Amino acid sequence: MIKDINVEKPLVMPASSKEEDKAVQYFMKESKRITSLFIHELRNPLSLIKGTLQYIEMKHPEAKEFKYWSQLFELIQDMENIMSDASLLNSCTTPNKKPANLSSIIHNIVKSYMPQANNQQKQLTIKEDPQCKPILSSYNCDSAKIKQVISNLLKNALEATSLGDSIGVIINQYSIDLVPMIAIQITNNGKPIPEDEIDSLFLPFVTYKKDGTGIGLPFSKHVIESHGGTIQVSSTEEVTCFTILLPI
Repeated sequence: MIKDINVEKPLVMPASSKEEDKAVQYFMKESKRITSLFIHELRNPLSLIKGTLQYIEMKHPEAKEFKYWSQLFELIQDMENIMSDASLLNSCTTPNKKPANLSSIIHNIVKSYMPQANNQQKQLTIKEDPQCKPILSSYNCDSAKIKQVISNLLKNALEATSLGDSIGVIINQYSIDLVPMIAIQITNNGKPIPEDEIDSLFLPFVTYKKDGTGIGLPFSKHVIESHGGTIQVSSTEEVTCFTILLPI
């Protein structure tokens, strides 16, 4: 049975001066430029390495029989995936906001994961406070990025659970200092996240999963914060809960 989780009150940052805002914006812009340049410069030699290996394999088919030959292509693919994820993370700070039916989007995402949950014999449910529907029916957001965040969290929940476990999506309202917020919670009753891993979950390229890149959660954090919201995680023996708070 999925139960609601109390949401921690997010930190409120003090107002900054215009000069400080300009400085922060400059450094963020410069950081994105350098990261984009770094990714671009890495892709070129990596493409040459991949092309050279493919040429060698074409001219000398016996190379495929060499020990570790196939692992070279796997490592190159891993590097390409990491660079793609880093590029995605680098571009996610500026959302393209438009009015969207966020309630319908979340319900459709859950429906799309139902077959996978059923095949794994896991219970996937969604519960929404009726008062949230009119608010979310025309919510100003980057729906593509929000959709990716919810998908990431559901995918993680499926990977973290076992046969017979439950996954729940809960949408309700939450008030912080009398300011109303929309709370989207993705919960599961699988194995808890170790306490010493909680604080680093949202750090880029930090992962505790086999074959993980450490991009999904940092990407999610950037997307939600770019919408003026927060994302938090709590984990006990009974339930793990990722909570997204979005302003109304």
